[in-house]
Amino acid sequence: MKLKSIIACGLLLLGVGAATTSCEDMFTAENSLVATDLAPQDTIYQVMGIVKRMQKLADRTVLLGEIRADLVEVDPLHAPADIQELATNIVSASNVYNKPADYYAVINNCNIYLAYVDTMRYSQGTRKFFEKEVCAVKCFRAWCYLELLKNYGEVPFVTEPVEKSDKAEEIVASGQKADMKTILDFCINDLQKYPYMDENNELRQSYSSTSNYAGFKYDELVIPVRALLAELYLWRASYMDSQQDYINAIRMYHDYFAFPGEERSTDYRASYWKDLNFDKNPETNEYVDLFKGETRYTAGVLPLDTTTYFGNVTELRAVFNSIESNKRYPAVVPSQRLKEISKSQDYCMYYYDDMIGESTTYYSPHDANHYGEGDKKLREGDLRLYSVYQTASNFDESQFNSDVSPVLYVNKKYGGSVGDKTNKKLSFIPYYRHNTLYLHLAEALNRAGFPETAYAILKYGLSYYTLNNRDIISQDEYDRLCDIKSYGFTIQEPMDAMDSIAAKKTNGSFVVWRSNVFGMKYKKTTGGLGQELPFGNVTVNNIPTYGGNSINIGIHSLGSGDTEYNDKYWLDDSVTVANMEQYPDPNDEKYKQEELPEIDALSSHEDSVAYQEVYDSNVKKDSLYREEVARVDAANEEYLASGEVRARRQARVAQLILEEEALEGMFEGVRFYDIMRYQMQDKKGGQNIGKTITMPTYITDKYGPTSNMTGKPWYLTLPSR
Repeated sequence: MKLKSIIACGLLLLGVGAATTSCEDMFTAENSLVATDLAPQDTIYQVMGIVKRMQKLADRTVLLGEIRADLVEVDPLHAPADIQELATNIVSASNVYNKPADYYAVINNCNIYLAYVDTMRYSQGTRKFFEKEVCAVKCFRAWCYLELLKNYGEVPFVTEPVEKSDKAEEIVASGQKADMKTILDFCINDLQKYPYMDENNELRQSYSSTSNYAGFKYDELVIPVRALLAELYLWRASYMDSQQDYINAIRMYHDYFAFPGEERSTDYRASYWKDLNFDKNPETNEYVDLFKGETRYTAGVLPLDTTTYFGNVTELRAVFNSIESNKRYPAVVPSQRLKEISKSQDYCMYYYDDMIGESTTYYSPHDANHYGEGDKKLREGDLRLYSVYQTASNFDESQFNSDVSPVLYVNKKYGGSVGDKTNKKLSFIPYYRHNTLYLHLAEALNRAGFPETAYAILKYGLSYYTLNNRDIISQDEYDRLCDIKSYGFTIQEPMDAMDSIAAKKTNGSFVVWRSNVFGMKYKKTTGGLGQELPFGNVTVNNIPTYGGNSINIGIHSLGSGDTEYNDKYWLDDSVTVANMEQYPDPNDEKYKQEELPEIDALSSHEDSVAYQEVYDSNVKKDSLYREEVARVDAANEEYLASGEVRARRQARVAQLILEEEALEGMFEGVRFYDIMRYQMQDKKGGQNIGKTITMPTYITDKYGPTSNMTGKPWYLTLPSR
């Protein structure tokens, strides 16, 4: 992809000198040209000039969050020195990935643009010309600050242009830094409602989705403001232990996923077995299609040049794959911990036999020898790791080249394939993937006191039927969910989708969880005949056909089969179940129904009286039994709604989410930050996590410790010069 012309124009318009940042200084500025008289047609070039700056951040966005964590192992002989240093989690100021100046180059470009753009210019009519660009630039700036905070903890905070060297020197010399709360407060307030949008409070850029630029739609090149605000709220909630911010994060994730006509679901392309023996036939691997240049399920992409001649390229493919330039030795491979997390999952297959009208669930065996040798052993448990990672022999090449790896390593998340060993560059990296954002929504829900709904994201997928199934989400939790109001857009919502899908009403502040925007369809299961199977208590032969714009499935199903039928993927622990009151035994003497004596037209009066007495006694016993059942139901409902049970469920769901974030987000640069956020939440605030990392007890108890994280510093050293 050739981005040279349009991005170069953007840089020229911004003024290269005004935003240049050297490797030595946090800020460097010269009193050079700054474009202040912008014609309307120039605005997209301005924004692309900022995107050009952001390209330098692409690799570290992934590597700082992945190499320092526990899901990969670094080759100590062949990996570049800077990556080996990241793996130790003690990073020097000279490390090529420890360059905050590159973030500030983007931030300064954003500050210059926002200071000089003519925000009062109107197009024909009343819509102001630059409102979308202003929003996009503010999102870029907020994203950069969030990345800095995740990596450095406290950083210099600048919102005005730095155009002269003396100003840059002043900022560096002051040594002043702002913490996560201060900066996130600003960014959230800055994005909460777009400036200059008098008639549009939709909280979205509204770029055209039809016009293409360099192979991308314009709306794919910006960071969706709702998605970004949700992330900002989640981080501030974790840092401040703020229940209100978890609620705000829930609102923003919901509004991003549920904007009318733009609903965004989890993806239903999964890796799954096709045979009940889990070995005879090759499994279908649709999951990898998500990483073959797919942008539909991403929340914004950072476009990259694919040829060094034209600008900034990414070397991520060389880090994760065998290619020509690294002599087939990738810098990193999956860690033993990742393999253990993957194989510990229970793959479930639901099979419904139409001939006899019965269903059965099958589980793949936990026996590595069942699956064969080599990479095939990775098929035990969840299939996502096996789907995206494989090895193959490279004997033909290595037998004549001693410095070439005899094994090919393929990571399909970064364009790898056994047949493609070239230095081909990636054309983009996503800012966020929808599946990752759904997991973060689950995080926010769980921490806000909605563990059943969070669990539903993992096991069932959010849909109309999931949300309205009281066996999945209790009445208490559903009622509390309905207290959360959405804001940001007006939705056309069905009054009663079950009775009349066509019935509509406008409700500007609607109850979030009554909408059908998460999808009315069920997933197409992989078990048996592959028919569309319902969840909950709707029968196979009575599948509703109300439509819906998306199919949401439980994210765990992407690699572990028909999770909605998996009894081993549980929410309640034995203590919770044991403490529930049991229903009375209907055969107890107090409730046992007596057999009615036989009477007919010739029976005596005494026989009729005896019959009536037994009948009345049975009615009374039945009434007593029903009253006792209702009492037990009420007691159990009260117990399950108690803080004690909710806390236990939250702890369980937090563990499941952390595992699922590893299974779904492996190699994508999110693991280190997931664990950081987990620690903040577990310690009741980011200010309490301490200077060094303590791995979650759940992880270390189950999978063992990891030396590159435990006891090492959370944050990189911030170079002052």
